[in-house]
Amino acid sequence: MATPAVIARKTSVTRALLAGLIGNILEWFDYALYGFFATAISINFFPAQDALVSLMLSFMVFGLGFCARPLGGFIFGHYADKLGRKNILAATVILMGCSTFIMGVLPGYAQIGLAAPLILTAMRLVQGVAAGGEWGSCVSFLAEYAKPHNRAFIVSFSQVGSAIGLLLGALVGTVLSSWLTQDEVYAWGWRLAFGLGIFVAIIGYYIRKSVEETPLFQEHIETAGTNKPIKEAFQGYKKQMVTVFLLMSGANVTYWLVLNFMSTYISRFLKLSLTTGFTLTIITLMAYMIGLPISGYLADRFGRKPLMLIGSAGIVIGGYPLFMLLAKAGSYGEMASIVFALAFIFALFQGSNTVALSELFPTSVRCSGFSIAYQLSSAIFAGTAMAAVTWLINVTGSVMAVPLYMCGVMVITLLAVIFLYRETKDQPFA
Repeated sequence: MATPAVIARKTSVTRALLAGLIGNILEWFDYALYGFFATAISINFFPAQDALVSLMLSFMVFGLGFCARPLGGFIFGHYADKLGRKNILAATVILMGCSTFIMGVLPGYAQIGLAAPLILTAMRLVQGVAAGGEWGSCVSFLAEYAKPHNRAFIVSFSQVGSAIGLLLGALVGTVLSSWLTQDEVYAWGWRLAFGLGIFVAIIGYYIRKSVEETPLFQEHIETAGTNKPIKEAFQGYKKQMVTVFLLMSGANVTYWLVLNFMSTYISRFLKLSLTTGFTLTIITLMAYMIGLPISGYLADRFGRKPLMLIGSAGIVIGGYPLFMLLAKAGSYGEMASIVFALAFIFALFQGSNTVALSELFPTSVRCSGFSIAYQLSSAIFAGTAMAAVTWLINVTGSVMAVPLYMCGVMVITLLAVIFLYRETKDQPFA
């Protein structure tokens, strides 16, 4: 029979997983809405004679949110290592929810002129700061609650949470595009989704404030006291930070092009309906969510590196052919199978990669080292991905510019897995 201490420990892990997962779902639902409704935002805030130019301006502001993420990594990563993970997670979800709500009620360019895109950009920057603090803290929170035999599986749910958040955004987009005409969605329907931000803030804050701090962080504070995490991360863990940066280069590009840009790609560039774009995105996200815990489970048994190699090599080798098949697919069933395969392959990488990154750092600098390197990579690669491929399509006239760019950057990640990453599965985690 399990002792009370064991039961309490299991309950604590369960509550921690739910707090990390639910908060992550809510926060990434908010963050992803901009990408899903990029066309509507471009029409309302960036009017231009050329619709493609308008869309590119919208994606540039989307990218600015990523530029703010390193700042969030510096600020919140620092305080997460000094004050604890759960307090920072509560703060980031408040910032995200409130900024999303303001974007939803903000008058457009036709009403307040240049102030509209400027305020929108400011709110996107706030979102970026919140997201920059969220990710490293959430992953560290889950990793520090997990046990050695199931750490990859538990941490994979951080990615599941972000995928569910994207899925909810796609579901909202599907419902709105089904109930309303396309013109109505572009004119005002998108605002309904953004208006949910205030509920996100309240629910997420309550959930995250109700959970206890991680045992590893509590032990660290009791034994080591306070520290200077950012200084220590740069002084003692430069190689690890470079490894995180490079591992996340292709992963960031693939994540946003496959899981978020897909609805725009299908509706805007493959000339199919907006509803088709959203429903195929839902299938993509479901495949990703299925693949993540499978990858985490396998990574706990066979190591992180084999799964990372399979996933990154799979995208490099199979990404272009799958996109080519998608562009030529003759039925909805064919398209669904293709996007499912693409997302599942990527999930094999992400489900093992996330825990591997957290294991490169000790508790004293985990949030700082992880967040700063991760978010710098996000700013450079994820933040520019959608604008870059939109520009490439405009220049080349070919939709195949998307997989060429994605696979090209993913080569960097594959090389980092082969030459930089060292297996950490059996090393001490403290």
